[in-house]
Amino acid sequence: MSANNRQWVRTVVADILAEDPAALADTENLFEAGLDSIGLLRLVNRWRRDGIQVSFAELAQDPTLTAWTALVDRERAGPGGGTPAVTETPAAAPADSGSAPLGIMQHAYWVGRSPGQRLGGVAAHLYAEFDRPSTGGGPAIDPNALRSALERLIKRHETLRTRVTPDGRQEVLATLAPPLAVHDLQDRSAAEVWSHLAKVRAAFSHQMLDVEEGQVFAVALSLLPDGATRLHVDVDMIAADAVSYRLLLADLVALYIAPAKGLPPLGLTYRQHLATTETGKADRARPAAEAWRDRLATLPGAPILPELVQATEEFPQPAVARRHVWLSPERKHMLTDIARRKGVTVAMAVATVLAEVVGHWSATDHFLLNVPMFDRPANHPDIDRVVGDFSSSVMLEVDLRQSLAFVDRVRALQQRMHADAAHAAHTGLDVLRDLSRQRGETVLAPVVFTSALGLGELFAPAVTEIIGRPVWVVSQGPQVLLDAQVTEFDGGLLVNWDTREEALVPGVVDAMFAVFQTALQRLIDQPETWNQPLALSDQNPRRTHEGHLVRVVDPFEQSRPAHVPGRLRVMGEDVLGDQPGAIRWARADGDGRVTVLGRDHDRVEVNGVPVFPAEVEEAVRSAPQIRDAAVVRITDTQGDGLVAAVVFAAPTGEETAGKAFRAYLARRIPAHLLPTRVIVLNELPRDAAGVIEAEILRQASLAQAEPAGGVAPRTDLERVIAGVWAEVLGLEQVGVNEEFIALGGDSLLAARVVARLQEELDTHAITLRALFRSPTIAELAEQLRRDDDPGRLDEVAAIILEIRAMSDEDVAAQLGEAPVLRQEAVA
Repeated sequence: MSANNRQWVRTVVADILAEDPAALADTENLFEAGLDSIGLLRLVNRWRRDGIQVSFAELAQDPTLTAWTALVDRERAGPGGGTPAVTETPAAAPADSGSAPLGIMQHAYWVGRSPGQRLGGVAAHLYAEFDRPSTGGGPAIDPNALRSALERLIKRHETLRTRVTPDGRQEVLATLAPPLAVHDLQDRSAAEVWSHLAKVRAAFSHQMLDVEEGQVFAVALSLLPDGATRLHVDVDMIAADAVSYRLLLADLVALYIAPAKGLPPLGLTYRQHLATTETGKADRARPAAEAWRDRLATLPGAPILPELVQATEEFPQPAVARRHVWLSPERKHMLTDIARRKGVTVAMAVATVLAEVVGHWSATDHFLLNVPMFDRPANHPDIDRVVGDFSSSVMLEVDLRQSLAFVDRVRALQQRMHADAAHAAHTGLDVLRDLSRQRGETVLAPVVFTSALGLGELFAPAVTEIIGRPVWVVSQGPQVLLDAQVTEFDGGLLVNWDTREEALVPGVVDAMFAVFQTALQRLIDQPETWNQPLALSDQNPRRTHEGHLVRVVDPFEQSRPAHVPGRLRVMGEDVLGDQPGAIRWARADGDGRVTVLGRDHDRVEVNGVPVFPAEVEEAVRSAPQIRDAAVVRITDTQGDGLVAAVVFAAPTGEETAGKAFRAYLARRIPAHLLPTRVIVLNELPRDAAGVIEAEILRQASLAQAEPAGGVAPRTDLERVIAGVWAEVLGLEQVGVNEEFIALGGDSLLAARVVARLQEELDTHAITLRALFRSPTIAELAEQLRRDDDPGRLDEVAAIILEIRAMSDEDVAAQLGEAPVLRQEAVA
């Protein structure tokens, strides 16, 4: 083993850990020394830049200096001899007036802005406020100097001039005026000042910048009495991820304090980075894609948290709230010391507490956590100074079906994370699309865990010294219920929860966060609890139901919190006497009531989630257009399912009303509560006692079932739409009542469909929002006829079909062009 290589490895690792090289033992587990996933990614990129081609998985398998030195010896003894990586020549980016594709996360953020989808209608953005006290004399931050610094910042980073086109591409504006608003409150009363600041906070925290007009960030400066200032900075993540946000602030401060000096020029733009990394991307990602696809059949979906199920016409206004807990430097050190001795990272310890708490409030104990990754490839010396979205994600499988001591749970989750991160080339978004295609429904991962440990302080001291101390930070994102983040702040550890308040049952997040805080603090104060299953507070005491004391419990006989389904236990019953099919399931509500959901034989497994007819019926009845409804279990050639029979308050008379109503529900309620099929009746069949006659409903369901292949297109407009869908989705034919997602569609394919139909039908009435609101061909055609001239659409559709039926030679002849001669192969 080369002594030079050993010392080189030791020095590089010590630099990333900010440790004395002499303090690292050759056989020490480096995760115990504080190395986490971000540090490991930095190490991989750094070594690849130096010509050492190692993978995340190789380093994670045996995290010791001895093992890593052996890997370096192997690489440097190979044919390439560890030759430093050649800096890639940046691919030519389009001119500022040209357009380029959005990155994969940028595209997801753009699509997520569209209303008409569950947990959508929200911009992915990060907003922070900074307070700087008076420095004597004028305002602590000079508005003119700030405006000048912003001008140079915009010129330096092209992503701040990004405009997203209606067809989902990005272009860079040649110039852009600094989006700076200055509010002079120096002569206002304290009440007026705080009223103004509250309004600005509310507006900025939840705003959706107009990215199609080139608005990707906004800055405001509030001049306060006595020379104090508050700086408001909001950045859309289409332009900059969380790491780039820090970089933007650092560059802004540098340009503010030394305007004449400027910053070193950049030899790389973000669009050049995208163009360069796109080359060969599919080949690089293929092994990772295969590894994930081998697991698709066993991967779970999202945790099932207590959501408000309201299938109303209007989508509720998104409302994100932040909760946080800060560990002092002393307590951070205590947690770090315990984690190192247990051979795990602090990040994974916090992630495991989150997973346990989420699992406690989830109807399923096997689910996915969405874990963002910040990975900049080491292919250019300026890559770390470029602002853009370099994020991706890993779908982390959490399995709580077995009772484990907390330390064993952390180790298992950490091992799973390292294995999954090794296949991160097939991103978390790719995995969700694969799952959606396989299951015929949109699969989300709305619980997010982001670790920024290893990146240093949230905002560098050099930044806060100039713009002030952060007093408010909040982030939002589409398709997210709970976004938990852990970062370094004020020498300690800050854990934030950003949650969609309007989507969850009131009181649930407060209860979850209280339990999370208690569990985290207990792990610090009582290290022995690491060797026991994590004890979570009992939020569901004994209740009275039908004159009996009862509890609702999980598979380990621990009490379920309110609003979470579980087994119903009558106090004094012999739990060992459970007979198959005899177990009753129930849900305790916040007011003390207990709702019985059914018995084992009533429930249906929907992608691993137990669902009862009573739950689905409750969701269906929440729709205002429904006068009566019943849900029954069916078994057919496709397996078990739930059929909802509905009676509309106002009869529609449309033969596709059932499909249309199911599509309506799919955009408004959790996927596991979506009935397999919806049938429409004038009245529900009931016996003399008023009890639903389930068998009659089952027969009615069979009678209303569509033929194999669905209903064929009936109009020229439907035929044009069906042709585009079939081509984009790679299908031979498409029924007019089939839902886009159920056919294998996703956001990227949706954008292609929209672009094609806009071009072929010469209309802007077809948008992503229209497609999400009308996800079947029949609905979309009807929507287009309402939003555009139906006569013109019919004429255009007829012409398109006529052209489609013509050969290339016929088209050329009609256009007066020479026919294209096909070159035949010569034997």
